Amino acid sequence: MKNNITKIVYKKEIADIFRDKKSVITSLLIPLLIFPILFTVINYSISKSTKQVENNLKISIIDEGNSSLASFLKAQGNLKIIDTKNAENDVKSGKLLLAVKIPSNYDEVLKKENPTDIEIIYDNSSQSSTSALAIVKSVIDQYSKGVVSQRLIKRNINTDILNPVVVKETTLQKQSDGFGKMLLSLMLPLLIVLYSVAGPMAPAIDLGAGEKERGTLEPLLTTKADRLSLLWGKFFAITTMGILTTIATLIGMFIGMGQMKNSFGNNTSIGINISTTTILLIGAVAVLTTMAFGALELSISIFARSFKEAQTYISPLTIVAMVLVYATYMLDAKNIEMFYFFIPLANISCIIKEFIGGIFNYTHIFITFGWLAVYILSSILFARYMFSREDVIFRT
Repeated sequence: MKNNITKIVYKKEIADIFRDKKSVITSLLIPLLIFPILFTVINYSISKSTKQVENNLKISIIDEGNSSLASFLKAQGNLKIIDTKNAENDVKSGKLLLAVKIPSNYDEVLKKENPTDIEIIYDNSSQSSTSALAIVKSVIDQYSKGVVSQRLIKRNINTDILNPVVVKETTLQKQSDGFGKMLLSLMLPLLIVLYSVAGPMAPAIDLGAGEKERGTLEPLLTTKADRLSLLWGKFFAITTMGILTTIATLIGMFIGMGQMKNSFGNNTSIGINISTTTILLIGAVAVLTTMAFGALELSISIFARSFKEAQTYISPLTIVAMVLVYATYMLDAKNIEMFYFFIPLANISCIIKEFIGGIFNYTHIFITFGWLAVYILSSILFARYMFSREDVIFRT
């Protein structure tokens, strides 16, 4: 009987949630679209910035001695040489990306085979100037190797002596998979935790404090449905909406990541190849985390006098979640210390990182899922306690 009542309440609450088109758009459609749009904009910005630097390398060469280095730089097709009277001001204003100062006695020192200094003036607060610096330094390095090779040839020494070690890289993952997993391990834990908090928030506030304001909670309590059945029905409806929001967010993120292909170089693309077991475990973590926050937010919502008061109480949960997850943001999945798995929310972030990296440490899994069970049980008991108190339910 109780199960049937819970089912009826669940259907009623889900129907009410989906009748509110604004909530559906905010909870499902926006997360589904925001990441493809966001990643497309990022992709466009990165590509545009890179092409602008590569196709418009405006530099100045300050060289009174007509050195061989200046001639080498001028011979590069991708460098646009511009005359300047004040290099510092032109670099600062953006007229130049950088300026290269070459000593007047550069070639004389070079012939004596003594090292000589050159000066590169650039703006380290400018992304374009910093990118140009890397390109120009690469060109100068190429020139330096050519000079050394000529000196060796002059002495009848094999130029292979410059490369005593040839490094052959062997990756454990495909290059695209490795980069994709690294990006995923940074973003996915944060998104799952944040949307486990944010997903159930709107329906939890509406089904608790919202019903108080509308005056629909008291009539509901006069029906045959007991309070525990009402609680379970509302709880499952909130959890369902939270999970759907998380799923919509993850789908949007995966679509968005596909838009980032080749944004980080012509030889770099984003690919994700994770096992079904990993997907199921991450899904289980997301569901359980959503259940814990759903019950907690429902209990807070029932306690609140009004919709606005409930928002005030529940909103800080997002900030708390961000702080705890950011504490693990840069951790490497292969070197996570044990104590992290005893910290609320940080343990969820860490276990997801391990799953993405293909690490299945049974001790870490047992500890994390054990704490998740404690979170859910505690939240449900707290919600039940709030729902059983007359002074809380009728607190307006």
